[in-house]
Amino acid sequence: MQSDPSRSRAVLIGTPTYTELGDLPAVANNVTRLRELCCDPSAWGLAGERCRALRRASRDEILRAVEEATAEATDTVLVYYAGHGLVDPHTGELHLALSGSRRGPSFTALRYEDLRSVLLRPSDGRPTAPRKVVILDCCWSGLALDGLMQGPQIAPAVAVEGAYVLTATPATRQALAPPGETYTAFTGELIRLIEDGVPERPALLSMSALFEELTAALTAKSRPLPQQSIRQGGGEIRLFRNRAREAVARPVAEDAPPRVPVGATAGVAGPPGGGRVSPARPGRPVHEPEPDLPQLVPVALTETRTVWLGRYPVTHAQFGAFLRDPANARWRPAAARAAGTDVDDNYLAGWSGADFPAGRAEHPVVAVSFPAARAYLAWAGRRLGVPLRLPAAAEWELAARAGRSGEWWRAEIAAGRVNFLGTHAALTPVGDFPPNPYNIGDLLGNVWDSCVDETGAPVLRGGAYDTPAARLREQLSPRSPVECRRNVGFRCAGDM
Repeated sequence: MQSDPSRSRAVLIGTPTYTELGDLPAVANNVTRLRELCCDPSAWGLAGERCRALRRASRDEILRAVEEATAEATDTVLVYYAGHGLVDPHTGELHLALSGSRRGPSFTALRYEDLRSVLLRPSDGRPTAPRKVVILDCCWSGLALDGLMQGPQIAPAVAVEGAYVLTATPATRQALAPPGETYTAFTGELIRLIEDGVPERPALLSMSALFEELTAALTAKSRPLPQQSIRQGGGEIRLFRNRAREAVARPVAEDAPPRVPVGATAGVAGPPGGGRVSPARPGRPVHEPEPDLPQLVPVALTETRTVWLGRYPVTHAQFGAFLRDPANARWRPAAARAAGTDVDDNYLAGWSGADFPAGRAEHPVVAVSFPAARAYLAWAGRRLGVPLRLPAAAEWELAARAGRSGEWWRAEIAAGRVNFLGTHAALTPVGDFPPNPYNIGDLLGNVWDSCVDETGAPVLRGGAYDTPAARLREQLSPRSPVECRRNVGFRCAGDM
């Protein structure tokens, strides 16, 4: 079912001109055309007053408009932003640039977390839209992918049916505004899909279907790939009608001009007899989105050196994607155990081939040896374009301390950020417990973090779901690099 346009709202935000940063004239075109499509009955059909377009707006104007739309929508609220993305050098948080923003000072831009908070909890006890879609077209936009809904942070009164975040890039990539093109690279493909539709798709385009088509189109052009975060079925939210399906049902006018098939380029012939040229797709079944790669957060070690650190430990779903790659068949449980060199008999207990236990997709992967973790990091790093490794213990300590002195871990426990023996006492999905002040989750509790010491030897930090509070700060060394324990996971690190 399509999101009801009479009960939905949209806020389209674009910042095309800046006083301190480079102008992005294509952003103005993005907002203008997206508003036309949102209001077009053949696409979505929002009434004009239900779709606000904000250009060069202030922080307060943006937050007020989003809050009003979120409180008024009884079906779906869509929030779109295009412009420069900035990263706070101290916290690693994403900020959305405003006209007067400058690189460095975070107070000159709109903190994404503030926008997210307004979406979750409108003021004065007003209701919140049951379904939310956020689309971000800016550099580093993948930093927003910790999702709209986080378990214990959300009171039952603001629980939602679905939430979906779509970003133009991973956390480590810049977005593109190619010179001479009407729209930015990401939004241009999104607009094309809404305008033209997709012949082989259903009559209504789900957000997950749009993501798959965007990935295919941007892959074919060797441009940064979009990312998505789905909560509570948000991938099945349907905003737009599939115009290609409607076009098939209508007879083509005899005097209609010939049309270049979607995906065809100058000098390249289309398929025999015409039709649609499909761009190259990732090797996965249609309607089965590829699991997200790890999200990376920049952490400043010194004034001159910054590293990437995984926002969360690597999950079952992410490690499963690694195992499904035929090139990694030797790391599937039976093969790796049979080899007997890089893992022990506890490796990936409960897995069958590349299939993890049911219901564990977003739980940290456990029972992985150091050699297996390093093999995953090499594979994921090639896909992200960032050489990845295990964190150094000193890097882990700095990220976990998050700028605090003294017994900082007591503050983590008091703030409810730690899954240990005195709380849930069982493995939980990443993101179920709030992140620390650097917006990094599960540094204490849930699973021990695999790190390396100054000699490169394996060490463990941070405790796990079955660790008593008094032992969370212990610094353990595994018996051997091939040891696989049910309460030990790992996260990514990389040099910038």
